Order: sequence, then structure tokens, then C-alpha cells
Amino acid sequence: MEAKLLAVLSSGLSINVKALCAELEISRQTFYKYRRRFAEEGPAGLTERSRRPRSSPGAVSIEMEEAIMRLRKELEVDNGAQAIAWHLARQFDPGLVPSARTVHRVLVRRGMVVPQPEKRPKSSWQRFEWPQPNEAWQIDATAWALADGRKVWILDVLDDHSRVLVAARAADGPTSAATWEAFAHGVEQWGLPARMMSDNGLCFTGRFHGLTVDFERQLGAMGIIHMPSSPGHPQTCGKLERSHQTTKTWLATKPPARNLAELQDQLDAWLDHYNNHRPHTAANGGTPAERWNATNRAQPANDPIPGPTRASLHTVDRRGAISWGTYKIAIGSPLAGQTVLVTARDLHLNVWGQPGNIRELTIDTTRRYQPSGLPRGPRPRT
Repeated sequence: MEAKLLAVLSSGLSINVKALCAELEISRQTFYKYRRRFAEEGPAGLTERSRRPRSSPGAVSIEMEEAIMRLRKELEVDNGAQAIAWHLARQFDPGLVPSARTVHRVLVRRGMVVPQPEKRPKSSWQRFEWPQPNEAWQIDATAWALADGRKVWILDVLDDHSRVLVAARAADGPTSAATWEAFAHGVEQWGLPARMMSDNGLCFTGRFHGLTVDFERQLGAMGIIHMPSSPGHPQTCGKLERSHQTTKTWLATKPPARNLAELQDQLDAWLDHYNNHRPHTAANGGTPAERWNATNRAQPANDPIPGPTRASLHTVDRRGAISWGTYKIAIGSPLAGQTVLVTARDLHLNVWGQPGNIRELTIDTTRRYQPSGLPRGPRPRT
């Protein structure tokens, strides 16, 4: 094109502009631009020039680019564009922090992102989400290995709406006792859910074995709807399955735990980081805890304790009692050593354990010890 224009403009002959533009496949405006440049600068004016603007007021500063690259390297897990933008907003004036899209472009330009054109974009997925916190929880178990290679399990509970990691408990296996402990720890901090979703593991449901397991009895007694997944449909707990991957990625950056106690310490640290110090895509760049607090939470459909309640975990002592404040409550010596969950509205209490609703009572404030009220059997002869 440059040679043709030079020949035509240098000839001094009259020009059929329409025909020339059609031949060169340029617009008339482009032709007149080059003719003006040729008149002012000669042949040098026909050379193609960069369209880059002389100044870019919105360009990312060198300081900000270096901060982006530093965070990319320092963050052990979740070092994508959204997470980096979240951390930058806590280190710099929010008005100076670039968007996650701009951070991504910086990472691409600096060679920190490997193109994956074959990967399906997240925007193409349509994922259902319950509209309120505590409207539905997901519970599942995943395997992990200790430092000596021993296989252990992690029981996770996730709030479907906010993605809050309600509980993360280390256990020897996916048993009924481990399931109850994980659920009870979640209820102690986050309250009772309206629904509980799980797969068809025997620790969660016995519907394919012709029986009702402890976990199902507990949920039914509390008025919580149990929603086990359909066979061959693991998407029911898909959000928690994905969360397992993130948890394991984070654990892999830590020294291998030597026992369950060390693993639980790591999980406690992870749960706090995940809920309070880590942005989540589903929370629009905020943390799961921020999203959980942004909406009124749901309650069980048939809540046996109407109105606001508080929950606390207790261990039954060897005499079969628990302490609740300054009161001692008789539970039963067969349950000694087990963990029970107490939900309370004022002085009206429900005590929940693996068998379900163990006891319901109203505290008698005139006495410290709250007897079971059951007739005492004959004492054994000595």
C-alpha cells in the first residue's frame, strides 16, 4: 500500500479517489490522512505509525506492578488475580488499586499466566445457590495422609449460600461419631441449618440399607430436612467437593501432620483463613464470612426451639452429667465421654447427641443440679 500511494501522490496526476480506495481497501478518510502527511513530510509521512496514546493516565504504575508480582509469589494458595486485588485493597489506597481484570492483564503480560484456550470459562456454568445463609449445608468426608502415611479423614461442612466453611474436623474415619462431631461444631458457631445435603455414605444415611442411621435421626429431631444425593449425581455436594481441593492444596504447603491433633490445629488455622482472610469468587470478591453476615439466616422448617437460640458443645462426664453455666444437668452415664450439643432459648434447653434429642428441660434456677427426673433403679448390693 505504501508503495502504491507514493507512486500516485508523486505523479501529480488527477486521482479517482473512490477507485483508488477500493483497490487499496482503505477508507477515504485514510487516503486523505496519508495525502496530508505526504504534503507535510514527503515520503516519510506514508509510513505506518503506532496508535498508542502519548499518555495513559489509567496505566498501572511500576510500584503497583511490582506489588502484584510480589503477592503472586508470596501467596501460597489463591494467588490468582481476584485474590491479589483483594490483598492490594488492604495495602494501598482503594482508589489506586486496579481491578481483578487489570491484575490479570498484568500477570499475562509478565508471563505469569499460561494460556488455556481449551478450558471452559466459568461464565458458561449455571450453578444453583440457596438464597440465604444456613438454608442448606453440605457435609462430606475426604481422605488425607499423616506424616507416617497413615490414612485419616477430614469431615467438612460448607454453607451453600455464603461458602462459609462451617466445620473442618480430623477423624480416624468417616463414622457416625465423626459426622456428629463435625455437625455439632458447626452448629455451635453458626446456628442450626434448615437443610443438610450429603452423599449416600452410611455415616450420613441408611436409606439404601433399609435402616435409619444416627445422623438422620438427629436431623429429623431438630426439624432439619435431610437431602441425600441421587445415585450418580455428585453435583449435590459439588461446592464442597471443590472446597476439598482447596483445603488439600493449602495443607500440602504445610509440614505433614504427625497425628490427628496436629492436623486439627492446621485445619483450625485453615478454617479461619478461608472464612475471614480469603476472597471468594462466589462472594463477589469478599470473604465467605462477610457474605454470611450480609443476609438474614434461615432457620429449620420445624425448629423445635422457636426463636433465637444459642448452641454450645459439652462432654458428658463419667457420672453422666454436663455443665451448663453454673448448672449440672443429668444426661445418663451410658453417654459418658460423648460430645453433646445444647441448644438453648432463655432457660429452655434441648440436649442433642448421636441418638437424637436426648433431653429437653427448663432450668430450675432454685437448684444447681438438674436431675433427669427418671425413677432410680435399685442400687446394687455391696
